[in-house]
Amino acid sequence: MKPFFYVLILFCLLTSCKDIAKPEYAAISDKLPTDLRSGATSNEAATFAWDTFLAINTPTTDGTGTLWENYKEAYDIFLPNAETPAAWGKPSSGNQTVCDSINMNHKILRTTSKISPLVTETNQAVGGVLIDKNSNLVHYEVYMNKPMFEYVLKNQFYNALKQAGSDIKFPVGSMELKASWRILDPKKDDTSRYYTSKAIVYIPASDSIQKDSFPEIVKNNIQYCSEQLVGLVGLHIVYKTPSNPNFVWMTFEQNDNVETEATKKAGITPSFYDPSKAIDSCENNSRQVDCPKQIMTQVTRQNPIPDWVKKANANYQKKLHAKKSVWEHYQLIGVQWPTDTTKVGNPILQNLANSSMETFNQTASSCIGCHAFARSSNPTKYSDFSWVMGRAKNPVAKLPAPNGPDLLKYVMRVDPYKKWETWPDDEWNVFSKATPGENPHGKMIKIYVNDIALNAYKDNPKTLTTLPVGSIVLKENYRTTPPSEPHFSDLVELTIMYKAKDKNGTVRWFWEKARPFGPVDSASFDQQGCISCHMNWKGNGDGMLSFNFGKRPVITDTPFNAGDKKK
Repeated sequence: MKPFFYVLILFCLLTSCKDIAKPEYAAISDKLPTDLRSGATSNEAATFAWDTFLAINTPTTDGTGTLWENYKEAYDIFLPNAETPAAWGKPSSGNQTVCDSINMNHKILRTTSKISPLVTETNQAVGGVLIDKNSNLVHYEVYMNKPMFEYVLKNQFYNALKQAGSDIKFPVGSMELKASWRILDPKKDDTSRYYTSKAIVYIPASDSIQKDSFPEIVKNNIQYCSEQLVGLVGLHIVYKTPSNPNFVWMTFEQNDNVETEATKKAGITPSFYDPSKAIDSCENNSRQVDCPKQIMTQVTRQNPIPDWVKKANANYQKKLHAKKSVWEHYQLIGVQWPTDTTKVGNPILQNLANSSMETFNQTASSCIGCHAFARSSNPTKYSDFSWVMGRAKNPVAKLPAPNGPDLLKYVMRVDPYKKWETWPDDEWNVFSKATPGENPHGKMIKIYVNDIALNAYKDNPKTLTTLPVGSIVLKENYRTTPPSEPHFSDLVELTIMYKAKDKNGTVRWFWEKARPFGPVDSASFDQQGCISCHMNWKGNGDGMLSFNFGKRPVITDTPFNAGDKKK
């Protein structure tokens, strides 16, 4: 047997026998590991995860939190109207709060949901908010590190239109993080067991939180602008390395999220489990919408933490305890890394869920499995495992020049009129459906109004007499008398009114008549047929013959003497 023994020793020296012998774990370091080798063992993966976690949680020298808290938050990347985000290290103009008189040096939590574009996010990936033992909502945020952000910035992928026809392939070294935070009450919570931060919690009144499903104690705790002490309860880390183009997926939690033997022994009431507050008719891990009477979410861990992860946790927590580090109160839940070249990577750990982020679908949760099918703002394009790319906004559509081809292109492709609304006042005419038309507009018409015109009316419904520059009113003209929703095949032409400046700078209506996709039949500021009808009749409401801003009917038997309201 001795020759075999020496062969085994030699084999171990030339390969990795860490799983055969006693597990070894790297020393605690603030240096970010650069790779997890192809074919890595589970112990190597756990070491890689812990070293990554500790490296990015190194405090900054200027006291602005951890390294990852100084990465770019998604809210500061995907700005309204596809505005260009500020460069790395620069504060974004979008990172402002409506909370006047509150210290702006704190982080801003706009998100009450893991997936919402707004830390006001409260809904998780499968819907549902998470409520802690103090009946407060949990809040979330998403970050990109420098390589990932600068790739987005360079390619202008913060703009949905730039993403539309592009393939997204993040560079090696890219990292995306998702963090979950709970509001701490120093009178009820042992804050020494949490990594904490001061935060502005901002929940706009228009947020989509379903308040009807909350009991009074939860609703009363929802403040739309408040300064809070928050504690980190969960952190997803997604890291692209040379050997892992499908990323390495790691997730950590604060130790007291759910009930364990350790919490019971220490007499700690978990953040998300307190049987004394349970509702008999509600199962554990029930969404609030399914159990609206519960004043906190009762969470249990449905996927056991693997033994190899527990061993790594014990090793790192022991060293962190010796250093009196707050991170001893955090634990690795699991790691997913590809073991083959398929898109989902066939990870050793098939299910991976963070109790604070995938509370309601733990047994069906797989980070890499879900993100493998992530789409960009173009739903036909994959986005290299990042769902956050779908948050990109469209830029403000630049108004067209007053000429036939540009105006037609604008209403058909740039700002498609089919997405517009119509006049909201049905006092004289019902614009929400096709209505009888008059020459020269065919037997049936539908009217669409762009935002500029519509908002001008909504702002001044009783006093508006003139529409602003940029207003567009479009009529679909049908050749037959169709049902309430006419068929596109019956559409003969579009007639368009566009308030613009002529070559002399005078604001006038530009008139156009065109087939839906061309050609343009006629278009100019001086279409006399349009002008003689729309602009010369008494009470025309800036050319709005059938919609005189809700004042009186104009289309009558005697239009120059507009009569009383038709009954």
